[in-house]
Amino acid sequence: MEYHLRVASPVSPPQVIRLEAENIEQARALAEKDGFTVLTIRHRGFTLKKHRFPLLLFCQQLIVLLESGLLVTQALETLSQKEKNHETRSVIEQLIVSIRAGRTFSDALNALPIYFPNLFVAMVRACETTGDMAEGLSRFSSYLEQIDVLKKRLVSASLYPAVILSFGGLVMLFLLGYVVPRFSRIYEARDTDLSSASQALLYIGNAVEAHGPLMLVMTLVIIITGIVFFGQATVRARIAQSITRLPHVGERIKIYHLSRFYRTFSMLLRSGIPVVSALAMVSELLGPTLKSNVDHARKMIIEGNTFTQAMQQSALVTPVATQLFRVGENAGNLDKMMARAAEFHEKELMRWIDTASKLVEPILMALLGVVIGLIVFLMYLPIFELASGL
Repeated sequence: MEYHLRVASPVSPPQVIRLEAENIEQARALAEKDGFTVLTIRHRGFTLKKHRFPLLLFCQQLIVLLESGLLVTQALETLSQKEKNHETRSVIEQLIVSIRAGRTFSDALNALPIYFPNLFVAMVRACETTGDMAEGLSRFSSYLEQIDVLKKRLVSASLYPAVILSFGGLVMLFLLGYVVPRFSRIYEARDTDLSSASQALLYIGNAVEAHGPLMLVMTLVIIITGIVFFGQATVRARIAQSITRLPHVGERIKIYHLSRFYRTFSMLLRSGIPVVSALAMVSELLGPTLKSNVDHARKMIIEGNTFTQAMQQSALVTPVATQLFRVGENAGNLDKMMARAAEFHEKELMRWIDTASKLVEPILMALLGVVIGLIVFLMYLPIFELASGL
């Protein structure tokens, strides 16, 4: 079978190579044998998706067992015995079998790429060298928690507007498909003169009632087509690139990607991973428009430029981050400064999200109220005109 692998090496930027292999593990092994670091694997053009594996919980439980003095194998056996989910237990048992066969923990994780991301594998491999496995897992666990906080804030901020729009749409459909047609029959029976706006509203209501099933099917087709269309990586990349050009919003999206970049890079540096290798690993976390920036920064560092200079020339810093990185390079604690830069921008982004949501919610409520009120007004307008004539 043919596999497409996005790889990186210390002497070249990330690239895509094609390999013939019997399975994922063999394809990864062949690439690593040639000196590459595997970033992603594709089989016949489709990305192999990660299954649902509770990685954060797995890390937290493993930390407790390792800090209690258990070996990695003993800790995994304990987790396997207590695990009730069949798929999760199967993954842990595969790790145990691999370790008993003579593999290291990182190699065992690396053989299951659909469950364990490359960042986690790289962190574990670095910790095996330094001997601080529990501390490394603790860093990765904190990283996952901090990234999850920002994601949850984004989801919660978009949830309420989505609910408002959904219920507002249902109310308008009910008015147009049920209430308006009945008013239309009343006016037709009484031969009432209607304004142009009222006639247009009644025409729309009758159309919705008469062709409701067909319109529902067309809506479902449009939704499914949109899901398939937006599921393509090239389409998402173009949309993301277009959004980044919007005033204010584009700048905040860039800050979101940069904060994830700083947070992840800090975690990798603390785990002992070299700067050049870490840059190759984190490039996948950035939006499509910033991946080339990371490759440029990586190339500049290889050529001998300082980290701060490379980040500045590649447009991967903010004024605050620039000062923090320069201090971190001079003091030898770049990992801590990157973590502080990530924290600063995450808090700034959260404040912007809170402010934006407080503005968007009342605006949506007002717009829906105006639209629904206009529909009701146009329905009752002939009655008002009739009453004024009497």
